[in-house]
Amino acid sequence: MRNFLTIEIESYVGAIFVTLLAVFFIGIMFVMLKNFDSDITVITSEQVQVRTISATERVLIQDWIKENNVKIPEEVGYRYLIEKYPSRPWLK
Repeated sequence: MRNFLTIEIESYVGAIFVTLLAVFFIGIMFVMLKNFDSDITVITSEQVQVRTISATERVLIQDWIKENNVKIPEEVGYRYLIEKYPSRPWLK
């Protein structure tokens, strides 16, 4: 009876095995790198501070919107105005 653990195999089979093993580990490294990039994105987004709008500024914005007939999409609110008008004309 033959022991299959001690069978001599050709060297090219070993080379193919080592190559496939290396490709597998390189693939794992690329997946880990992609996950690392997404983790960095999450960490930086958690560090961003949210700026709240004071009640006085809300009243000024509402008055400015009424005076200038500015159309605001319903789902975005005041953030849309702050991004679209960085000079904040309602404070003048």
